Amino acid sequence: MLIYVILGFLCEKDMTGYEIKQKMTLSTSNFIDASFGSIYPMLKKMEKGELIKYEEVVEEGRFKKSYGITEKGKSEFIEWLKTPCTFSPFNYEYLNKLFFYKYLDDFEVVRLIASFQTTVACEYNKLALIEEKHVHEMNVYEHATLVFGKEYFQMIMNWHDGLTRKITGKKDNEYENDKEI
Repeated sequence: MLIYVILGFLCEKDMTGYEIKQKMTLSTSNFIDASFGSIYPMLKKMEKGELIKYEEVVEEGRFKKSYGITEKGKSEFIEWLKTPCTFSPFNYEYLNKLFFYKYLDDFEVVRLIASFQTTVACEYNKLALIEEKHVHEMNVYEHATLVFGKEYFQMIMNWHDGLTRKITGKKDNEYENDKEI
């Protein structure tokens, strides 16, 4: 999948590896992200496959590789875009663990859920900040994927709120009062 994200970015404009990582952080990180340690080997592989080319440029006295997409790369990217998507059920570690939480006491389960919700809330907040700062730069499709990510994270948090209420035996209004404290 990383190969197609990079090709898509390079359809817009030529970029350095650093710029590709920055673009990914600001746009696709809620559904695909990669480290520099993954991006640079992929760029090398793509270059060998003649999907991209690079040009060495000097910027502020430093040599940088600026990558651009080739016609072969554009063609492969467009063919990939035209391929129908398949649905695959999610595979999440927390659901695997949650399935067996019956072996833990309820207090520990509620603590683990709260910890997980904090992690999800952090991811939600990252997307909200990106949207706040960069929404004017996004096209309708880029913004749609960001909104999907935010709504998905919100659904996960809400679902876990309901589960916590079931575990603790609290009614909705009792739970809301506890959250405000």
